[in-house]
Amino acid sequence: MSRKTIELPLSFAFSTSYDVLYTDVNASNHVGADRMLSIAMEAQLRFIRQLGHSQAVAFEEAGLIMAHAETAYLAEAEYGEQLIIELGAREFQRSSFQFVYRISKAASGEEVARVATTLLFFDYQARQVIPLPPGFRDQIEALG
Repeated sequence: MSRKTIELPLSFAFSTSYDVLYTDVNASNHVGADRMLSIAMEAQLRFIRQLGHSQAVAFEEAGLIMAHAETAYLAEAEYGEQLIIELGAREFQRSSFQFVYRISKAASGEEVARVATTLLFFDYQARQVIPLPPGFRDQIEALG
C-alpha cells in the first residue's frame, strides 16, 4: 500500500506549544492515534482566538465545520513531552480552505505528525454552507 504524504505549506501563520497530557497517551505509552486530530484542533482554536475571535464560531459570525481530515503519523510522542504545532492555510476555494499542521517535538525538532483539515464556512442559523467571509484569506495570508 502506498503512503500518502501531506505536503506542507510554504509558510506557517501560527505556532503554539502543547504539553502531552496523560489523557493523550494510550496503553503503549505514546500519544494515541485518536488524539492527534484533537491536538491539532486545540492549535486551531488558539489561532482563531489570536485572530481576535472568542470562540470556534468565528469570522463575522460564520462557523467552521470540518469536511475532511487526514493525519500522517511520523514518530511517537510520550507523556510530558512538549510539542510545537505550526499551522498554515492553503487551497482557498469559494466556501472552503485547508489548514495544515506540522507537529514536532520541541526538544529535538523531530516531526511527530502532519495533519490536514478541510474546513467549510457554515451559517448555523440558515443551516447552509456560505462563501468565505470578505477579507478572511487576506487576513490569514498576511500572517504567513
